[in-house]
Formats: sequence, structure tokens, C-alpha cells
Amino acid sequence: MSDRADGGKPGPGLRIIHRGPRYIVRFHQANDDPWAVVSFEYWKPAPTLEGEFAAEGFFRHRGMNAFGIMAASNDWFQDDEIVQVIAAINAVAEGWRLIGYGGSMGGFAAINFFHDLHLANAVAVSPQFSIDAARAPYEPRWRAEAAAISFNHDKIDAIPPVTSGWAIFDPWCVDGRHMADIQRHHRLTEIHVPLGGHDIMGILQQADVYTGMVNDMLAERFDAAAFRRAWRVARRRSAKFWLAVSGALLARGNAAGALRAALRARGLPHPDPAWIDLAEADARAALGEHAAARALVAGWAAHPAFGDLARARLAAWAAPQAPLPPARRPLWRRIAGRIRRALTSPAG
Repeated sequence: MSDRADGGKPGPGLRIIHRGPRYIVRFHQANDDPWAVVSFEYWKPAPTLEGEFAAEGFFRHRGMNAFGIMAASNDWFQDDEIVQVIAAINAVAEGWRLIGYGGSMGGFAAINFFHDLHLANAVAVSPQFSIDAARAPYEPRWRAEAAAISFNHDKIDAIPPVTSGWAIFDPWCVDGRHMADIQRHHRLTEIHVPLGGHDIMGILQQADVYTGMVNDMLAERFDAAAFRRAWRVARRRSAKFWLAVSGALLARGNAAGALRAALRARGLPHPDPAWIDLAEADARAALGEHAAARALVAGWAAHPAFGDLARARLAAWAAPQAPLPPARRPLWRRIAGRIRRALTSPAG
């Protein structure tokens, strides 16, 4: 369904070029250049067809033409209505140079529908190969969503290879497994953000390097070596990064290192300070400091968002427990040096 009543080229501004029960496509035209971003929505706790599409403000502020595809549910764009969505975009942007963009669910879609939209390039942040348990049995995060989806348009391993685009992901979390499967069929340029977890956007934004990275990728002038140099310095400014370091060290039995990383996070801004208290408490509990751990999380026990986590920890720490065993260094040797240097270097 289109709002182009005159059947001609849409004028500047924001307009709807498709509206259906499952998807809506908003088109923000900032100029007459035959170039645009196609932005796919990411997973949301309460998806809706209202409001701004993913990164709309980013594109609008920079004067970029952009199509935004929003979904009524987290369905990985698998409903048959997606065929109409693609047709609507192709009708408006015939002959244009289009760049796909998306994170997580949207990153999957930017690759999966690359050829349908005749994309010239793609920026996929933490994309999945699939969330279908039959195809990605290692993926536990979206089982409820997958159970409700008929994967009629999950073809990422059947389309011709995508050879132009960037994939930004953490190779040390499950997203690395997804990328290994994706790269068996495609040849995307990989940008690794170790310890970034799935929320790479949040960590890079907090370190103030995400905007420049995406802007350069969309403009097709991205310098990967320059980005890596900037990230190595900027990550020290991210509390989320230090919390990721803390969690990784704790998982390997290095509670003292985990505590140091959590304390580094405490000295930096974070939108949810509960995560810092929880990380420090986990490390102190592993060191046998149960009274200090309980004091850190007790204030969060009644919090609507963090109460369950806090109460579970308080229950686990009700009786003294032995500290974690020493780290199994041979298994951790590959990344221990990097983390040790980050922990001991001056804050930047």
C-alpha cells in the first residue's frame, strides 16, 4: 500500500510508501540524490509500527535519504508481506544506489534481502545466520520468537554470495558462531569487537566511536585500520566494555581481575548503575567477600528491573562459599595478555 497518490516521484520529507498489518515502510527523503539507506528494525521488547524507524534521527540529522522498515513483531521479516515491502522500495528507488543497514535482527535482514533490494553495500551489526533451531542449534536467545515464525524467507545460505559489506560483531560470543556460518556463503568484511557482546552498538556509542564508524561505512569510505586504532583507545572510556571484561575474567576464575575491571567501570558513566554494582558484587563474592557483595546488591532487591537478579544473588550468597578455583590459564592464554594490558594501562 502506498501513499503516492500522484504516482510520481515522492517529494522531500517523510512519507509512508507501504503500510500493512505486519510491516510499515517510512521514507525520509532529504535530497534528490539517487542514493539511500535501507534500515531494517532490530529486535525490540515491545515492537510497534509507530514512532521512528531504526536510526531515523541519525539519517535525518546527516541529510541522508533513508527507507525505514518496521515490524509489528520480532519475526525476522519472515512474513510473506515482506515481498510487498521490497516491491514498494524498489519502485521508489529504481536505479538508485542503496546501502542496507541493521543490527541483530536487522543485520540478518540486510544480508538476507541484499539481492532482492539490489543493495550495493550493507552494514550488519551482530547479525544472525538464523534463529531457527534446526539451522542454528547453538542459538538460545530467541527461542520464543522462533517458535512463532514460519521461516518462509530465511534464505541467507541460498542466495548468491554477498561480497560487499561490513559485519561488526564480537567473535568471542555466540555471534561469532553466526558469522562463521554466514561467511561460509558470503564474503563480508569483518570488523571484530572482542568482548563487545551482542550490544556492540551500546559499547561503541558509549566510547563515542559508533557514529563515525557507521557514517563512514554508509559513505563507503571506512578505514578499518584507523577504526581499530581509535577503538583501542576509546574503549577505556566505556563502562560497558569494562563490565564485559569483568564478566569474561570472572568466567575464567580470575576474580581479582574481574574486580579491578568492575571498579574501572564504576569510574565511568553508565545508564544503569545496577550493572556495575552487580558486577562488583559477583567479583567480591567469588573472592569470598560475601558481606560486601550482599551490601552492594541489597538496595536493588525491590527494583522492578533488577530485583530478580539481586534477589537471586542474595539467596546464593546466604551462606559463605569457597572462592572460585584459579583460572585455567592454558585455555585463556589467547586473550589474557590483551585484557592484562588493558587493566594495567592508564585510563584514556
